[in-house]
Amino acid sequence: METQYLKTLLIAAEEGSFSRAAAKLHLTQSAVSQRTKSLEACCGMQLLDRSGAVLEPTAAGRIVLEGARRILDMEEQMMQDLRSLTDRQHLYICCTPAFGMAHLPQILKRFMQEYGEVEDLKFLFGAPLQALDGVKNGEFDVAVIEHLADMDFGTMRHMDLPQDEMIFVSSPTYGPTAHDITLADIQECNFITRRDGCSCRDLLSFNLKGTGGNMADFRRVMVLDDFSLIIKEVLAGQGVTFISRSAVQEYLDEGRLLEHHVPGFHCYRHRSIVARECETSASLKQVFMRCVCHYFDLEPGE
Repeated sequence: METQYLKTLLIAAEEGSFSRAAAKLHLTQSAVSQRTKSLEACCGMQLLDRSGAVLEPTAAGRIVLEGARRILDMEEQMMQDLRSLTDRQHLYICCTPAFGMAHLPQILKRFMQEYGEVEDLKFLFGAPLQALDGVKNGEFDVAVIEHLADMDFGTMRHMDLPQDEMIFVSSPTYGPTAHDITLADIQECNFITRRDGCSCRDLLSFNLKGTGGNMADFRRVMVLDDFSLIIKEVLAGQGVTFISRSAVQEYLDEGRLLEHHVPGFHCYRHRSIVARECETSASLKQVFMRCVCHYFDLEPGE
C-alpha cells in the first residue's frame, strides 16, 4: 500500500467527507475517491461506509486506519532522523497569540540559556486547529494551544498545562465599570473579537449558546484578526472584549483596563502542549517542553 493512499484514507475518515479531504490535500474529489477505492480493492473489503451524510470507517476500515497511523508516524520519524544527519539544529514552534504574548518570552529565555546551540528558531502565532495541522504535517515541531474540552489530538503526544482564565475587559472611559455585570450590559457595548477558529471566540460562543443566544445579539461586533490591535482598541476606549487575563494583566494592574465577569459564564479554557514523538531526551523539542513545564511548575509527563 502506498503511504500517500493511506494518508488520503486517514484524512477522508477524519474529515468525514471526500470533498473536505480533497480541499485539505489539494486534490480533486475524484482523486480522493479513486485512491480510497484502490485501497479497498487491495484489501478486498469496504473501508469507508458512504451510505450516510458523513463518511464512517467500517470495521475493516478501523483496522486499516490504526495501521495507517502507525505507518505514517514511522515514515515521519524516519524522515526526521534522516534530516537530522545534515540539517541545522532547528525548532519551529506555533502557539496562540495570548500564550505568545504572556508566556513565551520567559520560556524562550530559559530555553536559550539551557540550549544555546539552536541555529534556526522560529515561532508563529496561529489558531488551535492551524497549529495542530502544522504539527501533524511536520510544519511545526511543537505547539501550545488553548482550546475547548473536545479537542481531538489524534495520535500526537500532548500534555495538559494549567487552564487559562478568560475575562471581559474594557477601558475605564468606556462601558460598564462594575466587576459583576449582566450579559445584556456587554451586548449593549461595541464588542471586539477575533474571527471564528480562535479559542476565545469558541468559548464565548459556547457560553452564548448556553443562554440561547449568539453573536448576532450584540449591538455591534468588530472582528480584528490582530490580537495586539484588539488590545490597542480596547485600551483606546473603542469597545469591550473577552480575552485571556494573562494577556492583559499588566494593564489591569496599572488601572488602564477594568475586568468584568458575567455570572454563570464558563471562563476557563484548556491549555495543552502538543508534539509528535520526540527522538531523545536531548532533542530540542524535549528541551523546550521541559522549559514549558518548569515555567508552570510542572514535572514533565504530569
